[in-house]
Amino acid sequence: MTTPEWISNNLFQKALNNYFNEDLQLVTFTSTNAVPEGDNYTSDLFRSTLIYINPKKKTKHSLSVIVKCGNDDGGVKTDLAKKLHLFDKEIEMFTRTFPAIYEILGEHYTLSSKCLYACNDPHSVIVLEDLTTLNFEMLPRHIGFDLEHCCKVVEKMAQMHAASVIMYENDPSLVKCYAEGLYADNEMIREWVSAGYGALSDACSRWPGFEKYGYKLSALGDEALERGFKATKRRLGGFNVLNHGDLWVNNMMFSYHQDGKLKDMRFVDFQMNIFTSPAIDLHYFIATSTKVEVKLECIEIILDHYYAQLLANLARLQYSLERVPTREQFKKDYNARAFYGLMGAATVLAFVKASSRKDASFESVMRDGSVDGFRYHAYNNERYRKHMEHLLPYYDSFGILD
Repeated sequence: MTTPEWISNNLFQKALNNYFNEDLQLVTFTSTNAVPEGDNYTSDLFRSTLIYINPKKKTKHSLSVIVKCGNDDGGVKTDLAKKLHLFDKEIEMFTRTFPAIYEILGEHYTLSSKCLYACNDPHSVIVLEDLTTLNFEMLPRHIGFDLEHCCKVVEKMAQMHAASVIMYENDPSLVKCYAEGLYADNEMIREWVSAGYGALSDACSRWPGFEKYGYKLSALGDEALERGFKATKRRLGGFNVLNHGDLWVNNMMFSYHQDGKLKDMRFVDFQMNIFTSPAIDLHYFIATSTKVEVKLECIEIILDHYYAQLLANLARLQYSLERVPTREQFKKDYNARAFYGLMGAATVLAFVKASSRKDASFESVMRDGSVDGFRYHAYNNERYRKHMEHLLPYYDSFGILD
């Protein structure tokens, strides 16, 4: 992936001055790809090292940043970013929403990297703190998270969700950008989800003992689409929070103590946020990011831990718990939105478990049905099958495939 020519001295000079609020002088910079090809689907990511001088102090410094930008190749990635307003959302998150959330949570809480600079004209670009310099790292997406990592994720999730409840009541305009998430109801997303359901149904026909799930999915036809989109919707009078909206493995980074014990985590990538039921983040996270063993044994533990953390955070923020769903109401809402989890498993999980390939893209999934294509590989590899062997019976137990 070639670094765009407009990722330049001018961009980084603006970023330095904006973030440090000082008259700094950029000397030079270098840029490389931040993620392997086939590991990022909605934007381009570069890691840049900036060398700059503080003229007043006559000191020289080095700073590593992540540059996130739109892709202008005119393909599906470009179209997706425009139709889902991905950069509009993420810029809104860093410039307005996070400041409001941190004001509510308190200065000791951190959910994301810091933003040095963001703009949407003439190019969509966000310059972020490089979390690897703070010893945060991503875990292998093919493996997924054990229970300890899952609990840390839902603890942070509960902090963000709780603060967003109060933020919304203080200023409802702060969630206007978040009416739709990843599964926005438009032609492109419908085509992608339909392709995913079709590929999953086809794969089931080759998995002994799982043919019935393929038949059920096929029998639903377009109804499968409608049920998935319905599960996303905010309900009038319901309990709603600002969901991250895209909690798959690569969108979370972890740090560790010197003895290897888990220390902290950060969310990255805020392009799919949606203000709706917290069940959305939970279903998507469980489907896409947990180990097989966790899916088999620990889903209820994760849900209980999230709910307890949500109550604890709201209580700390002095929010009336009488306005929060009971555990029974929370679980009822989670169960009612189970089709959202299936939709995540039938689309995003296939990307997560696929190998890193040059043809790994939304376009390949939607347009190339050949045996050698990325779609066939994504839905028929052993890693994906092992997860779906647990998830298909799990979602079927809610009665959503009948």
